[in-house]
Amino acid sequence: MKWTSSFKYLPINYGMTLAALSDKTQRVLFENNLNGNKVRILFSNKYAKETLNLKKVTIGIENEGTVERIREVTLRGSKEIVLPAGAEVYSDEVEVTVKAGDRIAVNIYIDQQQKIQNLCGYWAEGGSEVRCNIEGDDTRGNAFSSTSMEEIYEFVKEDPSPVKGQFFFGFSAVQVWTEDDVKVITAFGDSITAMAFFTNALQKRLYKKYPGQVTLLNAGIGGNRLLHDATWIPDAPAEGGLFGEAGVRRFEKDVFGTDKVDSIFCLMGINDIMHPLQFEKAEESVSAEYLEQGFSYLAKKAHDHGSRIYGATIMPCGNTEYSEKWMQAFEKTRRDVNQWIRTQSVYDGYFDFDEILKNDTVPAYLKEEVHIGDGLHPNTMGGKILAECVDLSMLTGLDD
Repeated sequence: MKWTSSFKYLPINYGMTLAALSDKTQRVLFENNLNGNKVRILFSNKYAKETLNLKKVTIGIENEGTVERIREVTLRGSKEIVLPAGAEVYSDEVEVTVKAGDRIAVNIYIDQQQKIQNLCGYWAEGGSEVRCNIEGDDTRGNAFSSTSMEEIYEFVKEDPSPVKGQFFFGFSAVQVWTEDDVKVITAFGDSITAMAFFTNALQKRLYKKYPGQVTLLNAGIGGNRLLHDATWIPDAPAEGGLFGEAGVRRFEKDVFGTDKVDSIFCLMGINDIMHPLQFEKAEESVSAEYLEQGFSYLAKKAHDHGSRIYGATIMPCGNTEYSEKWMQAFEKTRRDVNQWIRTQSVYDGYFDFDEILKNDTVPAYLKEEVHIGDGLHPNTMGGKILAECVDLSMLTGLDD
């Protein structure tokens, strides 16, 4: 028997108050692939500067819009959850039977006004879902009319991207007490991972093929780089801090901090090449050789923990807004790194995402129909294509 995460995203360091909410219920729904008779929640107020008070928290199983088998969630015996600034703490154990295929719902009610300064988020639809009601305590599981993310969070409303993110506060993971031999897979990367178009599609394939045998967790951070901490950008949230610590620094705590992980899927490197050019930080420019050393370091750390690690080639991000000089510099490093990934032996395997999604006519660009409109981030179709190319047996170590 062991605690195993069924759901996990990483908190984002925004360094500001993102909303002030009161008399509101947040409901987060996600696909569970574990069997067990107890659960616990990892509460999080990691990057906040003020205490967050959750009046009531419940967990249950969604069934056609309502939530059944509702259980109250407590922290050290208290029904009111008080999370000091920087807190990350597991709830008390909750006795409830969950099965692979259940859609678990976590309900959080805030009564008096609270400043929301710590969020987890993703962009893909069709997997997890975040709902917030208009007002009132709906933690008992009744269906409710949802308000949009744009109405709750001003930064979502102001985001020029055609695809809007879904964000949730108060917790970052849910674990199940299971006796099954479950393979834990963690996707480690940047926004392409964090947005979840790829991981959602991969999760669907995994959970359909291996019910009760595998769980897929997301350890992506938008804008994250392998070798450098977040670039200082004065007009960005947390002055750029939302891009997180360097992958080589955060790898062990973000991958192994909650679970014993069997396999890691690593998709990184594009921001290491792009950001020094994009934000004119020449002193942070990296060579292909430097990136190769970083990937080798991650592989060694993974193997030290007894885990397998799989890489992926860096996809193109061609855009007409970039100068020819900029593109030439970016492409040279990207191609050199990809050649190394295709011939290296430090990973336990790799997947050639570049080859799959590149525009055959203009290889420095993605195919037109596979990105969200920015030439960089795969959309639902792109994520599905990437997920379809992954050898599930190789990734999980399970038989076909």
